[in-house]
Amino acid sequence: MNISRECYLCIYKQTLNLTKRLGLDENKASEILRGVGGILSKYGLNVTPPEIAAEVYEFISKATGIEDPFSKEKEAAIKEALKFKDILKKRLEESKDRLYDACKIAVAGNVIDLGVHQEYDLQEELRNIFNINFKHNDYDVFIEQLKKAKNIVYLGDNAGENVFDEILIKELKNYVSDIYYFTRGKPVINDITVKDLKGLEINNLAEVINSGVDTPGFHLNRADKKAKELFFEADLVISKGMGNFECLFGECEREMFYLFKVKCEVVARACGADVGDYVFLKNDK
Repeated sequence: MNISRECYLCIYKQTLNLTKRLGLDENKASEILRGVGGILSKYGLNVTPPEIAAEVYEFISKATGIEDPFSKEKEAAIKEALKFKDILKKRLEESKDRLYDACKIAVAGNVIDLGVHQEYDLQEELRNIFNINFKHNDYDVFIEQLKKAKNIVYLGDNAGENVFDEILIKELKNYVSDIYYFTRGKPVINDITVKDLKGLEINNLAEVINSGVDTPGFHLNRADKKAKELFFEADLVISKGMGNFECLFGECEREMFYLFKVKCEVVARACGADVGDYVFLKNDK
């Protein structure tokens, strides 16, 4: 999905918000904002938003000397998500369609996004999550393909969201023997990395894969050899989150299922939905 004009402003706002988050003084903040402005000016409309974001956050990391500017926020998001895990699992026990409701739980976690939204209310998102309707709903197609699948590649997204992914992956294990959970190759915004998953249940449910990508989304050209092979050879691919959609939609010649909450007008136009909608969308080859 190529960048649109709104994306330039969005990335610049993210930068401004991050300078405030990090408590930078006016001189350092000015240096970073001017530098990011220069990065944005280099790009036309033929790249995906996460490609630009990767360069921007690499620049910020070098300028501040902070390798993972969102490390505290990621840790806090995971701790908060874990508070809801047992409650959601109990609610799932009452479900008439456990897998479908597990998909809803997973997509609720997609509200955790410090790139697009600086604030979010996870408790409010989860309150009525079992009652939501997907704007695009290809679940029936998904379940038919799942019945024939032996393995799945699951593209992870943000830290904290992974806790809700665990609930869905546990249900998926009733259908397939192997699940590969892809993380980012290095810290970028609040996206999940292998390091962030240390000690969590996901390591017992799936094989965690460092994809090698440095973009806030799974960009194929930046993935390492193993990740690319697994991605193309998998029977099913679940692309979780908006960043992965931005990197792959219209850019990748393989079938997959996108599962995310629409959080900006650009993505809303691309997938034919409205901001705030939930999407379970099959992408053809």
